[in-house]
Amino acid sequence: MHFRRLIAYSRKYLGLNLIGSALSIAAVIAGLYIPVTTKELVDRVLVAGEFDVIGILTIVLVSLTVVRILFEYLRSYIFEFTSQKVLYDFRSDLYRKLLSQSFSYYDKVRTGELMNRLVGDLQAVRGLLSSFYIQVFEGLFQIVTTLAMMISFSGKMTLALVVIVPVTYFTMRAMSVRLRPVYREVRVAFEDLSSTVQENLTGIRVVKAFGREDFEKDKFDQVATRWNQNNIEAADIRSVFIPVRRLIGGMSTVIILLLGGYLVIQGQITLGALVAFNAYVGMLSAPINNASQLVNQWESAKASLEKIFELMDQETILTNKADALPMTSCKSQIEFKNVYFSYGEQMVLRDISFAIKPGTTTAIMGSTGSGKTTILNLIARFYDCTSGKVMIDGIDVQEYDYNQLRKHIGIVFQETFLFSDTIANNIAFAVPDATREQIEQAAKIAGAHDFIMEMPNGYDTIIGERGIGLSGGQRQRIAIARAIVFNPKILILDDATSSVDMETEHQIQQTLKGIMQERTVLVVAHRISSVKDADQILVLEHGRIVERGTHRQLIEQGGRYYQTFIEQYREYKDNASGLELASGRIG
Repeated sequence: MHFRRLIAYSRKYLGLNLIGSALSIAAVIAGLYIPVTTKELVDRVLVAGEFDVIGILTIVLVSLTVVRILFEYLRSYIFEFTSQKVLYDFRSDLYRKLLSQSFSYYDKVRTGELMNRLVGDLQAVRGLLSSFYIQVFEGLFQIVTTLAMMISFSGKMTLALVVIVPVTYFTMRAMSVRLRPVYREVRVAFEDLSSTVQENLTGIRVVKAFGREDFEKDKFDQVATRWNQNNIEAADIRSVFIPVRRLIGGMSTVIILLLGGYLVIQGQITLGALVAFNAYVGMLSAPINNASQLVNQWESAKASLEKIFELMDQETILTNKADALPMTSCKSQIEFKNVYFSYGEQMVLRDISFAIKPGTTTAIMGSTGSGKTTILNLIARFYDCTSGKVMIDGIDVQEYDYNQLRKHIGIVFQETFLFSDTIANNIAFAVPDATREQIEQAAKIAGAHDFIMEMPNGYDTIIGERGIGLSGGQRQRIAIARAIVFNPKILILDDATSSVDMETEHQIQQTLKGIMQERTVLVVAHRISSVKDADQILVLEHGRIVERGTHRQLIEQGGRYYQTFIEQYREYKDNASGLELASGRIG
C-alpha cells in the first residue's frame, strides 16, 4: 500500500524512467555479447591459432565494453535524477502538510521527529528509489536473458546450477523477515536521538543554568546506545547472510569447474564456451547478490514510509470551509459570544462574551493560566473555539479564509522568535518588499532604532538563531517593529513589553499611541502601566471574565484589578499621581 503511493509520485517522470529502462536493456544486451566475443577469442585465437581475427575481435570486445559503460552511466544518471525529483515532490508535499497543521498539532509533536521525517526518513526512501529500477527491472531482465544465453551454451551446466536458486531465494526471504522489525526499532531510536539532540541544543542555556550537563549526557548516552545496538543488530543479521551468499557462489564455481571440465574433455562444449559460461554465471550472480542490498534498502525504506505516510495522513484539525469567505477589507470590529474553549479535557475559557469597537484598545489581565493568550489565539483562528462564536465585522472567523484573515492581524507573541538573518529582514519578514525607510520608521516606533544603529552593521547585522546575541528587551522591540511594518488593522500585543524596563516600556507605549489610533488593539499584560490607558480592561480568572471596565472604573470597584494595582504601586504610595489614580484608597 505504502509502496504504491510512493510509485504514484514517479508517474510524473514516466517518460524519463522509460528512457532509463531502455538504456538499461541496451546495457544488458551489450553486456551479453561480451562473453560471446570472449568465446570467439579463446576458440579461434588461443585454440585454433587464427591470429588474423584478433584485431577485429579485440575492437568488438572493447566497443561492447565502452557501449555498456556509457549506457550504464546514462541510465544511472536518469534514475538518480528522477529519484531526486520524486524526493523533492515528496518533501514538498510533506512540508506543506506540516505548514497546514494548526497550533494544536504542534502542541503535541516533537520537533526532532518532524526533522527526521523530512531528512532521515526521506533519504532512506530516496535510496530505494534510485536503485529500484536498476536492481529490480534491469536485474530481472539480466537474469532472464543471461539464463537464456547459458542454456544456449550448455543446458546441462545450467540445469545443475538451477538447484542453487531456491537456496538463494529462501536466504533472502529469511533476511527480510528478520530485518523488518529491527529497522522499525532503528527508526524509532533515531527519532528519539534526534529529538534529544534538538531539545538539548535549543535549551542549552537552561541545561547549563541548572548544572544538568551530566544528567543530559547520561540521557543522550542511553538513547545513542539504543540506536547503536539496533544498528549493530541489523548489521549482525546482514553479516550472517554474507558467508551464506559466498558459500552459494563457491558451490556454483565448483559445479562449473567439475562439470564444465568434464564436458570439455568429452568434447560436448569448447573451452571458449566454458569461459563464456563462467562469465555468464558472474553476470547472473550480480543481480542475485544485489538482491540482498535491495532487501536491506526495502526494509529500511518501508519502516520510513510507514512513519512518513502516518504523518501525511494526520487529520488537519483546522481547515478552511469549501465556501470560505474572502477578507479583502477589515473594519476590525471584534466580538466574543458565549465562547468556551478547552485543550483536550482541560477547560480554559468559560462563557466569554465581550465586544471591541473599531479603533479602540482592549487590555486583558489575569493570573498565569487564566486564558489571556487563548483569547488572542482564537481571534487569529490559531484554534477554533469549542462552542460559541468569535466574530470579526459581524462574521464568525470560521467562515473566513484564515490565510486572508491573518493578513489583517499583526501579532507580537509573548515568546519572541527571530530568524537567523539580518535585523532588517526580520523586521520586514511579513512584508519582504518593505523599503528601508519603512523598516527604520517601524524600528523607531518600537524603540529599537538606537540600539540597532550601535550594532556592527546596523540593520544589516546578522543575528543568531532565535535572536541570540540580543537581550530579551531588544528581541521584543524588533518583534514589535515587525508587527508595525506589517501595518495590520488589528494589532495584538501578547505581553509584548514584559522584557523591557519601565522607562523603555513607557517610551514604546508613547510611540505606539500614534498607530493605535488607526487600528483595533488588544494588549495582554501583567503591568498596570501597560493597560491603564486602554478603552476597556478585561480581568480573567480561571477562564472567566470577573471584571471589566476602564482603569478608573476598576480602581473604584476595589476588586482584583485594584489589588493588583496596590501590589505593583506599593513602593510609590506617596506619589501624588498614584494617590489620585487610586481615588484616595492608598495611604
